[in-house]
Amino acid sequence: MFKRLMIAAACLLLSVQFGAADEKTKGKISIWLGYPETLDAFKLGQAEFKKKYPNVDVEILTFELREFEAKLAVSVPAGSGPDILALHDFIFPRYYEGGSLADMPDDLAKAVNDKAIIDTPFRDIVTREGKPWGLPWWSGRNGLFYNTDHLKAAGLDAPPKTYAEVWQYAEKLTQKNDKGELTRAGISLRLTGPSGGTQKFGYFYYQLAGEQMFEPGKKPGTVRVTIAKNIDAAARVLLDHVEHLHGPKKSDDWALKHDAQGFAGGAAAMFMRESWVIPFVKKNGPDVKFGVAPVPRDKAWGAFNLIEILSVNKDSTLKDAAWDFVRILQDQAILDNVLAGRLGYVPVLSSLLGRFPAGDRDLALACLAQVGLAHLAERRADTLSGGEQQRVAIARALAQVPAVILADEPTASLDPALTTEIMGILKAINVERGLTLVVSQHQLETALAYATRLVGLRHGRVTFDGPPSAVTPAVVQAIYGGEEGNPARVPLPKR
Repeated sequence: MFKRLMIAAACLLLSVQFGAADEKTKGKISIWLGYPETLDAFKLGQAEFKKKYPNVDVEILTFELREFEAKLAVSVPAGSGPDILALHDFIFPRYYEGGSLADMPDDLAKAVNDKAIIDTPFRDIVTREGKPWGLPWWSGRNGLFYNTDHLKAAGLDAPPKTYAEVWQYAEKLTQKNDKGELTRAGISLRLTGPSGGTQKFGYFYYQLAGEQMFEPGKKPGTVRVTIAKNIDAAARVLLDHVEHLHGPKKSDDWALKHDAQGFAGGAAAMFMRESWVIPFVKKNGPDVKFGVAPVPRDKAWGAFNLIEILSVNKDSTLKDAAWDFVRILQDQAILDNVLAGRLGYVPVLSSLLGRFPAGDRDLALACLAQVGLAHLAERRADTLSGGEQQRVAIARALAQVPAVILADEPTASLDPALTTEIMGILKAINVERGLTLVVSQHQLETALAYATRLVGLRHGRVTFDGPPSAVTPAVVQAIYGGEEGNPARVPLPKR
């Protein structure tokens, strides 16, 4: 389960249709990454990019996150650095305010401003005075990492679910030697780093206060400090941190290795971090068995997103090519669209990078075949007709191997012929797979033709529940309403 809790790919589904190859543009674009686990996605983009720009080389370098941040901080202000800037939201403002970002092309700016593509909070992060300066690419969330062997040895069957339980678990999971010195932290508290303990302090603060210490201000690019009105929550978190660093409840120690390094080395039973920890621990602590749970709750339950943003360096000499590389990273074919239905069943990094097991690809093809689209598996989804796109959506739902499918107005905006086609496919799925289908439908004639049970709703209340054969003019009147003496004129189809 933990592998699908931690990161949500926020890739856009943009239309990327390049014309003939550009052989005139020559040179090299460079890309630096602070999240090495995203490298394969860029490599896939690199192969596609070469088809458009055969004479442009692409150099992709990866660094440990802090080294990456330090290299950017030195090179970009000096007029060098990579052409494509992969910036997380904590450092994005630094490069905007330093005037280091190139103007976005109109099509990408339009996509960022489209609420159907980019959620408003993400848009605001990259926007200044109404103008976006970067493309939110993917988002990750923090979670509670825990060593399953440590929990089992302590008689704990599951990770903590509440804020109070975190500290109870920490005390129970802490180990000491004969001298009373900690040899293992019950929980590794973030004590140093660019944001120091404040960042992890903020994780707990969010659970108690229901908001971050610094929330977006009314104007994009500004912040609102929330601590004053949540001073009790802030004080509680601070005291809990102090109490578990000193005194009889001590559960962490400065002398121990901390954060991901400490967890991978077995020096901590729990800690909170983002999704990049997964490959780090697998590489640096291959014998560590671990899981990830949502940050334990108090007043609030959840976590705030961390955003990765793609921008182009204003000093790049190949800005157009760099933006085309960014566009390529958003592309998606029909088969990948159907494979999106398998995202919850594959490891997070595999889903982010589009790597699905062979069995999942076979399943996706089988689902496309059932809706009559296997021959279009390699076509782009945005080149399909409305009816074909509806069939892709059905195939994507089937790829999840569900017990029940909820179809919300699956024939809306379709002509009668396509309506018959789509409803026929759903009916076949119902019969052949034995799946329960719950379909919302405004067209009574369509509902009567395909349903085995009808539930009529009016103003949120059930006015009819029964087989199609029991639908009478009085039932129609009860569902569709109408004023007294002026009944609703909804014809009852002949059967």
